[in-house]
Amino acid sequence: MIRVSGLKKSFGSLNVLDGIDINIEKGEKVVVIGPSGSGKSTFLRCLNLLETPTEGEIWFEDQCITDKKTDINQVRRHMGMVFQHFNLFNNKTVLGNITLAPVQLKIMSKEQATERALQLLDRIGLKDKADAYPSQLSGGQKQRIAIIRSLAMDPKVMLFDEPTSALDPEMVGEVLDLMKELADTGMTMVVVTHEMGFAREVGTRVVFMNEGKIQEENNPKDFFANPQNPRLKDFLSKVL
Repeated sequence: MIRVSGLKKSFGSLNVLDGIDINIEKGEKVVVIGPSGSGKSTFLRCLNLLETPTEGEIWFEDQCITDKKTDINQVRRHMGMVFQHFNLFNNKTVLGNITLAPVQLKIMSKEQATERALQLLDRIGLKDKADAYPSQLSGGQKQRIAIIRSLAMDPKVMLFDEPTSALDPEMVGEVLDLMKELADTGMTMVVVTHEMGFAREVGTRVVFMNEGKIQEENNPKDFFANPQNPRLKDFLSKVL
């Protein structure tokens, strides 16, 4: 579904990504872990061109999205993105946040978008919050709303950029539970996270990034039980 080849990204003289090659198959849950500053979030943001790569190619399905001729906004409709800090519009209700994109992009009528939004809110037990504003919600509620806002567009892949790192510890579980439920539906997911339990339980493949490179990848069982890379061994000894 996604093919990344020779991906590099520099900010001035700082090389953040230094030659990333990875293929992500339909239905896979790829969990990306690594120390802070290793390039994980930049890698994720390159996948939908929120960051423009300095070098390399990214293919989504059969389209080269790094090609200047590609309409990236068309591609982004199929790629849901969930950010660390929710990025909800504070001046809109929960319902307004969820229906905004499908209506503005003329994917659904207002009635269809509202019906879909209420179904999704019902699914996560927050239908009673439809008319609330983001400021009236807990962090965990905001992040679950942000996830279903992406789902309202019926994406083919979901990208998660440290979705729990801004949450109080007791709210992390409710967001991870929703992500697990989503994984169970067969959604293709790429998740940058510090939650090792999630990586182990939900990931089909775990990728270790360090110094702008993928230094190791494997299925969760072997990744955690038998790490090969010395830097990964050191990293896991501190976080597990």
